[in-house]
Amino acid sequence: MFRQLYPSTYILWQKYFIALENIRLSELAIPLLISSGYLMINCKQVALLILLTCLLLATVLFHTQSEGTNELGTKEGRQFNFVAAGDFGCSAEANRTVTDMVKKNPEIVLALGDLSYEKSPNCWLDLISPIDSSGKVKISFGDHDMSNQLFKYDTYLKHFNLTKPYYSFNYQNVHFLAMATAKNNLIPYLNTSQQYQFVKNDLKLAHDNKSIDWIIVYSFKPFYSSNSSHPGGEELRNFYHPLFDKYGVDLVLQAHNHNYQRTYPITFNETTPSSPIVLDKGKQNLYNNPKGPIFITIGTAGAPLYNFTGQRPFIISQFADNGFLSVDIEKFKNKSNLIGTFYNNNLTKIDNFTITK
Repeated sequence: MFRQLYPSTYILWQKYFIALENIRLSELAIPLLISSGYLMINCKQVALLILLTCLLLATVLFHTQSEGTNELGTKEGRQFNFVAAGDFGCSAEANRTVTDMVKKNPEIVLALGDLSYEKSPNCWLDLISPIDSSGKVKISFGDHDMSNQLFKYDTYLKHFNLTKPYYSFNYQNVHFLAMATAKNNLIPYLNTSQQYQFVKNDLKLAHDNKSIDWIIVYSFKPFYSSNSSHPGGEELRNFYHPLFDKYGVDLVLQAHNHNYQRTYPITFNETTPSSPIVLDKGKQNLYNNPKGPIFITIGTAGAPLYNFTGQRPFIISQFADNGFLSVDIEKFKNKSNLIGTFYNNNLTKIDNFTITK
């Protein structure tokens, strides 16, 4: 057992014992004081006792520093948790979603648009009040957040201290980027827009930042989807997915469709943009540093759900259930994990995946 657990130390022991056998010491007796009196041992036995003591200390030090280091021993601890969902409204289901989010004690809450379907945003602001503290809630804007002559839009900007509907921030080792994709005529997002240039420059800076392990984009309109009612946005897909590939975006969180959809890691397909190139198709929920982002639709916060008429081949998991995505970021000495879990409103785990890099 010792040989299997500590092979290098075992070899050292062998060498020392071979050397010890070659020692030719006299049988001169040396008295050692012990609790019951004197014990007479020879010089060879003294040398053996000293050697055993030194080797024991060396074994502990050597094993701790180099041999078979336990990953748990180098773990810096779970850094933080964030949750995400969109298409809330002010219904009982939305209230259940927020209540369950609170139970996860997240440090960040991503609200992915269509926050309130009422003329006033106040019901939704009241709904999220249990988690709306210290800048914890970060939003993107949906179609219904720009109605009523932009009254709700202006209210949200003021409430969340935003100067623009697209923005970014760093939190520990994660870079978050919020895009505004609801209405191009109000907030342009095409490749000639200020937003496009902002996204391009922002992603480059995040990619070059050595302290950032993860880049997460969140938005309203889906880039890819199984639903025909709100299919993937062609312009968004064609302009932005190549940027996501180039600058190493890990997750793209989106809403608009009132259900849950998760793609494989995918890269942009220049030949057929609506059919992305699937990576790691043999893997369902464990990915080691994939070379393309995972797109997740989470329009599940409380609005009436959409059913499916089919499933696109690049989507690995889809269902219609209210709930939210919970993401744990773990930081180790030489790697980081992103662990995503979808909980329905019974706090039952419905989908999960892990990315390691």
